[in-house]
Order: sequence, then C-alpha cells, then structure tokens
Amino acid sequence: MARAYQQAALASDTTAAARKPAAFRAHSGAMEDSFYLANGRQLWDAASVTARVLIIRSGNDFWSRAADVAALQAQLAWAAEVRAVTIPEATHYVHLDRPEKGRDRFLAEVTRFLAGPATDAVTR
Repeated sequence: MARAYQQAALASDTTAAARKPAAFRAHSGAMEDSFYLANGRQLWDAASVTARVLIIRSGNDFWSRAADVAALQAQLAWAAEVRAVTIPEATHYVHLDRPEKGRDRFLAEVTRFLAGPATDAVTR
C-alpha cells in the first residue's frame, strides 16, 4: 500500500524524476486552509450538506481534535445521517498505518458506511 501511494505521488508530478532523490511537488492550498482553520475561519457551510456523512478521527492525530468532530456534527444539521468514529491507536495517516494500529478498522468503517445506513448512527 505504501509503495503504491509513493509511486502514485511521484507519478503526479512530471518533474519528480529530475530531483535527486525523486520528489514530488504538492500544492500549498491545504496549508493555507489549515492556517485559516487554526485561526477559527470556517471554510464551508456544513449545514448545506444533506447526504450521509462519515467522520473518522484518529486518536493519535496531531491535527484532529475531539472538539472539532463535535463542532462538525453540530453543524451538519441537515445531513441525512452522521456517523462519527474515533480509532484510538490510529495516526493522521490512518490509511497508511499498520493494520493493527488502525488501517483495518478504517477500511472496515468506510466499507460499512458505504454499504448503507447504520442502525446506530444519528439519523435526521
């Protein structure tokens, strides 16, 4: 999984091979968004979301806080369903974590969510 991710990232930048070692350029828009979020600026209106929503938070994530999940849940007032899951041992990079550290749970939660409405989720 990690090798495939690395190959795809390098393939996304046609100049990656020109650097030694090979490296890809990434747009800094996410950094700008992070700056605004850290300063309390809301970037979009969650109240306009009407679809089912799955929020996955990693317990060892350096950027995601439990308070952020609670705030987002409150703002998703018109969502058809809101399911929030915290994976205690996972990191910010849960999709790349070891299976026992969160990746398996992450994949299981996404698969479960995509399979259909949960019986224990908050449904509006």
